Parts: sequence; structure tokens; C-alpha cells
Amino acid sequence: MTAPVLQLRSLEIAMPTADGPRNLVHDCTLDVGLGESVGLVGESGSGKTLSVRAIAGLLPESFTTKGTIAVEGQDLADLDDRGRRELRALRIGMAFQTPRAHLNPLRTIGDFLTEALVSVGGATRETAERKAVELLDEVGVPSPERRLRQRPAELSGGLLQRVMIASTLAMNPRLLLADEITTALDVTTQEEVMAVIGDLRQHRDLSLLFITHDLALAGAVCDRVVVMKEGRTIETLRAASMRQDATEDYTRILMSASLDIAAPLTDAPPPVSALADEPVLRVDGLKKSFRVRAARGRGHEILTAIDDVAFALAAGGSLGIVGESGSGKSTTARIICGLERTDAGSVQVSGEDWSVPARSGAERRTRAKVVQMVFQDPYQSLDRRQTVRQCLTEAVRVHRRSDDRAAVAARVTELMAAVRLDDALLDARPRSLSGGQRQRVAIARALAAEPRVLVLDEAVSALDVTTQVEVLTLLERIRLDTGVALLMITHDLTVVRRLCDEVVVMRDGRIEEYGDTATVLDDPQAEYTRLLLDSIPRAGWVPQRRIPLRTTPIPTIGRDRTTRRSRR
Repeated sequence: MTAPVLQLRSLEIAMPTADGPRNLVHDCTLDVGLGESVGLVGESGSGKTLSVRAIAGLLPESFTTKGTIAVEGQDLADLDDRGRRELRALRIGMAFQTPRAHLNPLRTIGDFLTEALVSVGGATRETAERKAVELLDEVGVPSPERRLRQRPAELSGGLLQRVMIASTLAMNPRLLLADEITTALDVTTQEEVMAVIGDLRQHRDLSLLFITHDLALAGAVCDRVVVMKEGRTIETLRAASMRQDATEDYTRILMSASLDIAAPLTDAPPPVSALADEPVLRVDGLKKSFRVRAARGRGHEILTAIDDVAFALAAGGSLGIVGESGSGKSTTARIICGLERTDAGSVQVSGEDWSVPARSGAERRTRAKVVQMVFQDPYQSLDRRQTVRQCLTEAVRVHRRSDDRAAVAARVTELMAAVRLDDALLDARPRSLSGGQRQRVAIARALAAEPRVLVLDEAVSALDVTTQVEVLTLLERIRLDTGVALLMITHDLTVVRRLCDEVVVMRDGRIEEYGDTATVLDDPQAEYTRLLLDSIPRAGWVPQRRIPLRTTPIPTIGRDRTTRRSRR
């Protein structure tokens, strides 16, 4: 037998505190074989991301590790700084959960993708740009030539995640560390990306360590699944039979939660008609275009983001907007919240015309109290300098206009309990929280305003399955108890089925289908809706490429060390 590409033995990770080192990972042990795909699952805070960052050498300098980390038989503890850099550059690729936080906002996508190809792989700029275009095309990024000229702020979260995945494949690594890479992707893109990675595993013997909270996806694309709890690996299962083979109660809880997400609340009210006489939110004929860089040469082109979008949302109702990345979902939400200005059409909230931007700070605060938005990436939407306590206290004071410290502190405690966060995290900053914990803080901050409409832009995509169930149940209860209307922007159709009375299916800025959730998802009329449903991971599902395979191979750069050194 050949040695595993990756070996972890009794890995421990500790962070310094005023009371001495605090262990965050106690015992992580796993192997990833040549060409094998291993899923690493568990709740937020279980140590998954820390373990993967330790493999890539990306832990903070103050953190300490014990145990063994070996890549292709090479113990990382035996490598000097140069050896570790070469390992990261040539043999390990890592795709992060929040791509916007790892891309320089001042540099173009082309700069990001070609930097390693030129400086490490020794490619010419022309060759590097050609490979960058082909990599973007391979992971399903439309108009790849244009994307090279754009900056991160011009791309949606899903497109940025595909750019991140393309960058990790640029140097043809032996081992790919994928940290929740599909959380920002719609189901069709998720299928395409996982099919691409499957092709690479088959043709290049690529090994994959795949962190995910989607157990259905892990079961479909992984050979084995490793379960982590409270910093320990507690169980390793064959992916194909993990539901039958699981012996740990914790594993069964995770599996049960993944099924509960798609189960609507039994006592939920009947669907609310979008044609209610006085909806709390009504949008009609929205249109929005952006000037974007031309694919070639100088100048700009016009990109139509949304075109003739119309729907209504009643008080206490819930509406889901689904579609691929770049379909116009988030642009629609930003226009409703006043973060973008529409080119045409109208937005009415409680009968008031919001198409005209707020003219004063007081008017903006009034509108913010009525409509709150929870963004897709909490690491970007939270102030990194503030603790959780400061963040929530500020929100309560702004919206309640109160300086009563006791009352404000009590409300902060209520918000923490509402999103299932321990009060011990009140003095933590965003960088020390897991992705799921950060998103729950963002939801708590939005709830501080006690809004009439809550807009959730992929607000549960970063959460593990048990936390998703808790947060979705929380949102359902808030809706039923307070009458707040929920507008859910998501790519997850199971979340829509769980939470939403009605659904809008968008594609290329236009509405493909609109109606009652059960009717649309059980008997879709649009071909595109059927495509979305066919792309959902389930038992027996295998990701299929829907973009044709290219006929010319992507040039290999950076794997031939002898050639690279001779260029020097």
C-alpha cells in the first residue's frame, strides 16, 4: 500500500489566553489516500477549519500544535520556512469559505489568478492569462475574459467562490483542502464544481479533504466521512452507507437535522397569497443595469442585472428568491433595502414609496428600523474591531433610542439567547468566532431593530445543519409571533421548502416562475426550475457536468520542478 497523501495523528491545537493555553482541537486523526475524497463534518466550532488551517500552515503564530501532520510522507514539523512555502505553493491547494475576505479588493481577478502562475510556475503573462481563462471556464464562470478585468466588488458571492476554486487548481496540487466551498454556490454551480473536482480526482489523482455541513453532498462526492465533535474526530464512516453504519449518537443527530431542514412546521399557517390587498412589501417592474469593463480592449459594456422583477410580500408572510449566482437575487434585495438605486420600477413598503432614496440620516434610520438585511458574508458585514457585546449594544441603542444600560444589556442577552449563542462569546471579536457563530451574531443584530421586513441574503448558508434547523425554526417562530415578513435570498431549495410560503425563481435577471412553494417545487412548469431540482444532492445522486468538456487540455504549469529551476 502507498502512504496516504495526508496523515493527521492526534493533532492538538491550542491558543494562548490569560489563564494559559486553551485547547481548541484535542485529538484529530484521519488519513486521505491518493485520489481519495474524505469529508470532514461537524457543527460550527468543532475544530474542522482549524485542523485544515494547521495542515496549510495558516494558523496564527501564537497558536501551538502537537501531533503529526504529514503530506506525502513528509512531516511538516521537519520542514523549514522555505520548505513549507514550497509545499503550499506546489502540493497543497486551499479554497476558503469566505472568498471576499481573501481577495484583495484593489486588484483584478486576473491579477489574483495569474500571480502564482507567473511568480511560482514561471509562466509568461500571456500563458498565465490563457490558463486563467480556461480555469474560470472549467468551473462555470460565464464570460471569463471579462472577469479577469473585474475586481472582487463587481462579482457575486457565488462567482467569487468559483474564482477561489479555480485559483486552487492553477498549480495542479496533489491535495485540495476545501473549506465549505459550496456554501455560497447555487445547486447547479455546486453540481458543476463537484463534477469538475471529480474529473480532476480521476485524471490527476487529486486527493480531497472536503469540509462541509451538507451531509447529503458529502455522501454523494466523498469516499469516507469523518465526524468531528468538540475538537475530536469521533467516527469515520463509508460515505455510501454512513446513515446505516453510524454508531455515535452525535452523528445520528447531524443526520436527523439534515432531514428536518426540508420538513415544514406542522402548525405553520396556510400560504399567504402574494395578491393580498395591502402587502407590507411590493415591488413592480424593477430594472437595474451596471456599466462593466469590456471583455477586451478599453471601454465599458452594459450588464442588465435585473429586468422587470415584480412580486409582493404580505405582513407575516415569507417569500424565497432562488436562482444561480448572478441571476439578480442580491441586487433585488439591495434595491429593496435602499443600498442600490433602481433604474425603473417601484418599491413600496407599508404603502410608502421607497423608490426615491432617503434624503436624510433620520429618514434612513426610520427605514432601517422597518427593513433589516442579513448579509451573506458576516465576516465582511461585522466590524472586526467590535466585540459581540459592542456590536449588539450599538444596534439596540440606535433602534431603541435608549441609554438605559440595564435595559440595553437585558435586550442583548435576549438576542444572544434567540440565536442560540452562549453569553461567554459576548467579549469575542469576529475573527475568533466560527463562520456559523458570526452569522448568528449578524442575525441577532438585525433582530435588534424589531423590523417589519427581514431580508436574509444567504443567511443560513454558512451554518451547520443543526444550527440551520435552530435558526430556521427561530425565524418561523418570530414570523408567527410578531408578524415580521421574511424575504429569503437563497440557493438552497430545501430551505425554501422549510421556511417560505411562496417562491420566485430567477435566471439572468428575470423571473422564470413565481407561485406557491409546494406547487412550484412539486410540479415545476419552467425547465430551469426542473434543472435546479435535479441538481439537489440526494441518495444515489452523482454530480454531472452540464458545461461540455473542453477539447483542448489546460496547460500544466508549475509541477515540473526541474524545468522551473532551470529557468532560474
